[in-house]
Amino acid sequence: MKNIIDNFIANRAECVNISCKTLIVTVFGDVVAQHGDWIWLGSLIESLSNLGYSERLVRTSVFRLVEDDWLQVKKIGRKSYYSLTNSATNHNLKASRRIYKPFSFTENNDWLILLPSFVSDEKLPQLKKQLKWLGFSSISSSVYAHPSFDKNSLEETIIELGLVDSVVIFSGKTIDQDSNAVLKKLAFQKWNLSELSNKYDQFLKDYRPILMYLETEGSTALSNKMNFSLRLLVIHEFRRILLNDHELSTNMLPSDWSGEKVRELVKNIYQSLEKQSNQYITENLQNSEGRLLKPSEKFYTRFK
Repeated sequence: MKNIIDNFIANRAECVNISCKTLIVTVFGDVVAQHGDWIWLGSLIESLSNLGYSERLVRTSVFRLVEDDWLQVKKIGRKSYYSLTNSATNHNLKASRRIYKPFSFTENNDWLILLPSFVSDEKLPQLKKQLKWLGFSSISSSVYAHPSFDKNSLEETIIELGLVDSVVIFSGKTIDQDSNAVLKKLAFQKWNLSELSNKYDQFLKDYRPILMYLETEGSTALSNKMNFSLRLLVIHEFRRILLNDHELSTNMLPSDWSGEKVRELVKNIYQSLEKQSNQYITENLQNSEGRLLKPSEKFYTRFK
């Protein structure tokens, strides 16, 4: 079975087409932000080596992330160190609320509605991009909605984009079961729930054997670096699915929906890998002051 895990780690990124650039974003969000915020480029290269990413590809991806204002760099002598920019840090905080929360489904008929009434054509694409990640979807022309939503992330986004005086935000609910049934039908079409359901089902198929191995053999049967690599992969793929999940309430979802099963699976795998992966991080990865710090206290609240 260990050979299967070895092959899974070595080939997974290529198999499911994980770009080096997007995986580096996950490294900073899941790891670096919890261990002092900065990392040496050499450590970043080393940490991704057994996932099939070459030194040249990592360097190129980091350069592009700097250009995209995701990463900032500081040079000390001949070494380069990287951290998330302020805007990327804000995005990561909002993303983390979705990724690491202990549950995702509630049952109610409350909706948060946003109208970009006075948003300029210049700012509208960025607003739409941010709303998509927060889980909003367009239910009609220039009408964006999200059920059961934490308003904090939306308010932060509106302030960051300078749109406080340009959008209308209000809450509402359906008034009868007939309207709720029509809305459920609309959501199934607008949110592409059939495609999303297939992605969740495939995730279960791919990662259940990983949890089975960890429960049978224990994480210590794998090297610390393998624990780290599995942790990156499971969080990255989960994060990628969440980008398309609008987290509808249970009364709006099909009865056989597997999204909550996936969240529970991710939680169990992540917690199984936590100790060994953190040992790899603090013993092998460095910033300008030496080895990375132990994880922040906030790290231990993930999935709890």
